[in-house]
Amino acid sequence: MSWKKIIIGKLTWKRLFSSLISVYILITILVYFYAEKLIFPYHQSSYDNNVPGLNFLKSKEGTQIATRYWKADNEKSIILYFHGNYMDIGHLDDIADKLNSQNYSVLAMDYRGYGLSEGRVSEANAYTDAQMVYEYVYKLGYTSANIIILGHSVGSGIATDLAVNNQAKALVLISPFTSAYRVLTKYPVILFDKFNNIAKIKHISMPLFIVHGSNDQIIPVWHSEVLMKKHQGNQKRVLVNGAGHNDIWSDEYRGFFSQLDVFLVN
Repeated sequence: MSWKKIIIGKLTWKRLFSSLISVYILITILVYFYAEKLIFPYHQSSYDNNVPGLNFLKSKEGTQIATRYWKADNEKSIILYFHGNYMDIGHLDDIADKLNSQNYSVLAMDYRGYGLSEGRVSEANAYTDAQMVYEYVYKLGYTSANIIILGHSVGSGIATDLAVNNQAKALVLISPFTSAYRVLTKYPVILFDKFNNIAKIKHISMPLFIVHGSNDQIIPVWHSEVLMKKHQGNQKRVLVNGAGHNDIWSDEYRGFFSQLDVFLVN
C-alpha cells in the first residue's frame, strides 16, 4: 500500500469521525430543545368543569393545576396517581373505580397544559406541582402512613422524584422506565436526560412495588429489572403475563393489588 493511499485512508476516517461528532452534537441540541414536546404529546382536554371530584390548586406563581379526587367507601390508603403522557384526569374514571373497589382513594393531577391545567408542561414544573399536590393531601387529613405514591409510564418519573424528597407508605411504579431517553436508546448515550429514575431510585428507602406487562413493547421489562437492582429497600415486582404497555389495567389488576396489600403488611 502506498503512502498516498494510507494518508487518504486516514483523512477519510478523520472526516467520518468528525461527521459523527457533528451529528451527535446536532442530535443533542435538538433533543435538548424538543424533548419535552415529544415526551408530552398532549393536545385536547377530555373533560370540562362539570366533571365530578374536580378541584384546582394554585402554584406559587398563580398557575391553576387541575386535580380530581375519588374517595373510597372503605378507605385504607390514598393513592397519589401520576398518569401517562397521552392521558388526562378525565380518562381515569375506570382506573379510579378499580382502585376504589380495592379500598384505595385516589387523587390525581393534570400536568400543565393537560386537561384544564394552565401553563406549559416541563419536567421541572411537573415535579413542583407534584410536591404541591402531596402537601395538599396532608390538608385533607392524610399522613405519610397512608399515602401511596403511584406513577404510570412517564408518571413514574414524577412519582420517583416525589418519593426521593418525601415520606410515604410505598412507591408503586407501573410500566416504569430507567430514564426517558433510554426508552429510545437503551444506553445512556445522550446528554441532558429527562426523568432519570435510575439515578434517583437508589436514594429511596420506602417500599417499592413495580407492575410491568411482560409484553410491553414501549417500555420493555428490562427497565424495571434495572430499577429493582438499584433500589436498596423492601421491594417486589409483579409481571402481568401477556400484557403490553396500554392494557396493563386489565382484569389482572385485582391480582397485583392483592399482592400489594400482602406486600405492605409484610
